[in-house]
Amino acid sequence: MKKTLALIIAVLMCVAILPLGAAAADYDLVVVNHDASTSMCELYIETLCNQIAEATDGRIEFTFNPGGSLLGATETMDGVKDGMADICWSCTSFFGGRFPVSEFINLCGNGITSARMATDVYQKMYEEIPEVAAELGDWYPIALHACSYGPISTIKTKIEAPEDFKGLQIRTAGTVAAKYIEALGATPITIPTSDVYESVSKGVIDGFTNDWHNIDCFKLYEPIDYCLDLPVSFTSCFVMMNKDLYNGMDDDLKAVIDQFAAGYAGDMAGYWWDSCNYWVADKMEENGVEVYEPSEDLKAWAQSDEIVGPIHEWYIQYLNDAGLDGQAIYDKCMEIVAEIAPAHEADWDAEFNYADWDVDPMTYEG
Repeated sequence: MKKTLALIIAVLMCVAILPLGAAAADYDLVVVNHDASTSMCELYIETLCNQIAEATDGRIEFTFNPGGSLLGATETMDGVKDGMADICWSCTSFFGGRFPVSEFINLCGNGITSARMATDVYQKMYEEIPEVAAELGDWYPIALHACSYGPISTIKTKIEAPEDFKGLQIRTAGTVAAKYIEALGATPITIPTSDVYESVSKGVIDGFTNDWHNIDCFKLYEPIDYCLDLPVSFTSCFVMMNKDLYNGMDDDLKAVIDQFAAGYAGDMAGYWWDSCNYWVADKMEENGVEVYEPSEDLKAWAQSDEIVGPIHEWYIQYLNDAGLDGQAIYDKCMEIVAEIAPAHEADWDAEFNYADWDVDPMTYEG
């Protein structure tokens, strides 16, 4: 009896010392991400979710599981769809063929020049192309955006002419980007990003096309000698939420999430990932890597119709094979790129850092 009374008193004392107004959150959402806890990607998703928590006055809280600690890279989407987690950050390169229209963002030579531009294109594709909304229909999209592009990083071989690609084995992510590496004359190799460092260090592969943020996340600037600043492609990415969970929330909480999903979360991501081109390149050079731009001749060849034309034809057939009208979808995507392009002509006029992003999400209008 005395023990029971003591326990009751202890509980009452704990309740008594809670701060005024403190209350348990309505939701504690589980967030999964395959990138490491130290990555910019994890910093982005934690920053974004903490902004949502603040905007809901703490009614929504988040528990973060980076580094594939709960779900691996290829498991996150289904994990969120099936309720094993509530929110994930992921990208289409892990799911070749599952999101074929979204993979247009990954298509080399499509006219996209920055992650911010890719983000605008992807968001407009979602709004205007029913097939995009259909392939993402099992989730509630909080952000549709793009990673920074992947330059071509190599050991030993400095690529300065078309013939320098011959015989190289280049780690590449995703079906679309692999087609481009093949067209350049190299052999695309598919291995997880987590294995790239060791594979390059041991000479198993000659290089990779990981994007700038992954170069930083996995310290891939350490085992390489050269980085050809030639954009291979961007990668379509997303922050997805369990659809049933979203639908079951109170309208006022859904309104807050809607505000973030109306462009803010994606635009923030595009800005953050574009900034990697600057500070990650600096880190590479500090580690002895020669970061260099292609000559005008090499760039013209790599972006010519001779190289990219067959890949675009392949992509149209890729959509056809998925039961879609490939030509019509491709034409609409290219139309959107042309429409969006003028707004992004000055994207690279000045150097910037993701930390410069200072925008109020609740008043953001894009």
